[in-house]
Amino acid sequence: MHLPAAPSDTQILDIIDAWIADLARGDYACAHARTAHDAYYGWTPALLRAVIEGYGSPQPYADGRVYRVTPAALASGTPHERCVERPDGQDGGMVIAEARHSLPLNGVWSDLTATFRVEGARLVLQEIHVF
Repeated sequence: MHLPAAPSDTQILDIIDAWIADLARGDYACAHARTAHDAYYGWTPALLRAVIEGYGSPQPYADGRVYRVTPAALASGTPHERCVERPDGQDGGMVIAEARHSLPLNGVWSDLTATFRVEGARLVLQEIHVF
């Protein structure tokens, strides 16, 4: 999915909200297709699922609990992170914004957070981990 050339914070967050909705439906392939990916992390739909189910680790959670994304409207509490930051523009790079968004897991907003960067018209998934 592509963003406008100069996306607003709302447009960026709307795509992240749609990405979270994909995950809540268990449609990891659609969530994966909705974003570009940082090659360093090697994101695949299966890795997205494993990292979310393991609360930030591709390995199962220590106590055996499995985490799943809850529809945002049904999660209790509020997101720990839901922000878009703009660089000061002095580096001349392609990154026009960075975003962080907490994930709603097992019915509550968690501190498991996805980070993204906006490069031109692309939303790039970077990391999913606990901040």
